[in-house]
Amino acid sequence: MKRMLFLTTELPYPLDNGGKIRTYNMIKGLSGEYNIDVVCFSELEDNTNSIKELKEICNNVYVFKKLYTNSKSKSKLIRNVLSSTIKNIPFIVGKFSDNGYREKVEMLLGENNYNCILVDHLQVAQFVPEKYLLQAVLSQHNCEYLILKRMAQESSNYLKKVYVEYESRKLEKYEKKMCSQFKKVVLLSEEDKKFLIGKEYNGENSFILPISVEMNFKKKNINSEKKNILFLGTMSWLPNEQGVLWFLENVWHHIKNYGYKLYIVGKNPSDSIKKFEDSNVVITGYVDDINEYIELCDFSIVPLFIGGGMRVKILECMAKNMPIISTTIGAEGIEAVDDNNILIADTVDEFINKIKKIQDENIYNKIRQSATKLIEEKYSISAVN
Repeated sequence: MKRMLFLTTELPYPLDNGGKIRTYNMIKGLSGEYNIDVVCFSELEDNTNSIKELKEICNNVYVFKKLYTNSKSKSKLIRNVLSSTIKNIPFIVGKFSDNGYREKVEMLLGENNYNCILVDHLQVAQFVPEKYLLQAVLSQHNCEYLILKRMAQESSNYLKKVYVEYESRKLEKYEKKMCSQFKKVVLLSEEDKKFLIGKEYNGENSFILPISVEMNFKKKNINSEKKNILFLGTMSWLPNEQGVLWFLENVWHHIKNYGYKLYIVGKNPSDSIKKFEDSNVVITGYVDDINEYIELCDFSIVPLFIGGGMRVKILECMAKNMPIISTTIGAEGIEAVDDNNILIADTVDEFINKIKKIQDENIYNKIRQSATKLIEEKYSISAVN
């Protein structure tokens, strides 16, 4: 059997965020053709159970301890900002710099004759020696610079806006340069390709491979009143936090007195989010099984105004028979149609109106059934593979 070296950012188990789900499914899909060695990071000291699960579908797993979540250490964040500025490298790349990871990759490449090197996330492209780039594949989870560009546009803090714009320009140059150097580049959507192509990168080595999701669970509990709202996502990712805060500050007070209950499900919620917790706003933090909340809630919201790539949580909820109300940016890259298999809302009034609209039993059933059909035809593992 052929051999593959698979480099990624975080240990892709347990499957508790969209990035991990995509990475795990990619490894699983490739495992029938390749013996795979995985190199990754983890913020945890003990990864024994996760490594055991992952080794069911790959050969070796090498994990390096690193704190990469910005909100977990302000001192680490400041050091990473200063270091990346001095070295003139993008912050999201610099914070993953690691000599141990680099040495392990070089050792594995020296000792093994790999048929393929797959780099999963732009942030770990830095660890591939230049002479191996033309036999390596870069798998992009997002158009990374676009996230920062949109973040700068949304920011009302002048100093933050200036810094993020600076980082966006630096990252755009780096991202397009790296894409041009790899043998192949995997992109999630035509939207990402559109934003990446320019004079620095012509896109000739790229191809589109959308995210695929399992269809092994379907929501059974359909309530007569559609009052339980779900937000699902890692809260330490800034676009998620910003989107939830926008919803809480602008939409929630218009609907909360009509019997609605909001469940915010995802690890590392900030203090800014937690201050809204009361009898009608439940903030769970990390949960072992999101299906419990899929059953409990009636529909999911995705109020994202910053982003790129595709939202795994939208595909996952659709596959599980749960209707989605999302912003245009939240649903970007997914072949979903407003009022058919999704509801699109970009303003306060639109969110309020779509929440009211989904109370109609016929509309509710149409949206969820059409969404599940979309997943079966376009984004299930069998459809993508």
